[in-house]
Amino acid sequence: MITRRFPALARLLRDEGGTLTIEFLLWLPLLCFWLVASVAFFQAYKSRNDALNTAHALSDIMSRKVEVTEGFFDELYALQARLLPRAPRGTHLRVSSIQYVGDDDQYRVLWSRAVGGGEPLPQQEITGPMLPVMADRDTVLLTELDVPFHPFTGWAGIGSQTWTFHLVSRPRFVAAVPLIDGDGELPPEDDDDDHQGDQGASNR
Repeated sequence: MITRRFPALARLLRDEGGTLTIEFLLWLPLLCFWLVASVAFFQAYKSRNDALNTAHALSDIMSRKVEVTEGFFDELYALQARLLPRAPRGTHLRVSSIQYVGDDDQYRVLWSRAVGGGEPLPQQEITGPMLPVMADRDTVLLTELDVPFHPFTGWAGIGSQTWTFHLVSRPRFVAAVPLIDGDGELPPEDDDDDHQGDQGASNR
């Protein structure tokens, strides 16, 4: 009845023009959020992956050393900065040489150096879960890298955080990597080896 009296209203109700525009306007906020979230998640994934690869590279370099000096850690930190040129300030690097003493069933820090901030590894912070099963007097190198991450936006639910990596490697060419001009100490000689050496000398 109303449409008969108002033919213009009837034509308006039957007109489907502009439907696509209205649907696009309804979907636009969701599409914008999806685009921003995709970029934010990709940024976080790439940042963490780059930091992990850098940590592996630094750990591999340490495992190939036969000795280190105090100045070497500054060079290692400079290399880390070149591998992570977009990392914000506050990146910390710490390298420690740790020995397992079977008689006492405990781990001992032979030396530890931190660059970029932070403190050397305290003896009391060494725990079994962070280190592999080791033989008596065996040593490992613990490389720790902390890389801050700040997303370009917080819309996607990803906030600022720090990528933290703890990588353990075994020295490849020496029993323990010495710090030749620091206050670290070399692992003590095995008593059995000294005894065998004395026996060999007496037999001669």
